[in-house]
Amino acid sequence: DAATVNKSCPLPSQLESKYDFDWKSKSHEWSNTNAKSDFLQFTLSWTPTYCASLSQAARDHEFQCRSSNNFGFIVHGLWPQASKALSVRDHPRNCRNEQQLNATLIKRFYCMMPSEHLIQSEWEKHGTCQFTTATDYFLTIENIYQSLNIPDIRSINNPTATTIKNSFLSLNPKLFSSAIQVSMDSSNRLKEVNICYKLDKQFVSCSS
Repeated sequence: DAATVNKSCPLPSQLESKYDFDWKSKSHEWSNTNAKSDFLQFTLSWTPTYCASLSQAARDHEFQCRSSNNFGFIVHGLWPQASKALSVRDHPRNCRNEQQLNATLIKRFYCMMPSEHLIQSEWEKHGTCQFTTATDYFLTIENIYQSLNIPDIRSINNPTATTIKNSFLSLNPKLFSSAIQVSMDSSNRLKEVNICYKLDKQFVSCSS
């Protein structure tokens, strides 16, 4: 069975005032403006596993992790990919430094990406390498998200990477095996699902 894509959800009573992203201030970040975008990787993150990986203090701070909100899949991002990349640093990344996005845009897409920091960082790290405006980037993400039939993971007994992948394939007839990757954590819990698209938004092998 397909799960319902969140089109409405509880919003935090107030957004944080500062959530701008500056890759130059982060030791683990880098910029690659020379790589060519050959295809797009759409990544869904499974909330229960993400939240279980956090400390209790961090979990309490994450709106996504509040039990009353009941998030399942959320969108991690849409990432331009270079087909000839030999490492993660060979993909396009941090192509422009952008201003902090306005609260209206953040709230507009909060149900699929329930964190102002996530929305801002995904736009700057990945969106700027393929899209002219943040609105174009997030509308593209929303269109992809809503076009997918997403399985109800909680209804699968003892879900494995194979059963989860097969559930996506059965619900999305045009999707094919090499265009989807399912990653599990070290405890064999669902972590993320990656689905790959050509730049014209048709499915493509993730090894393209």
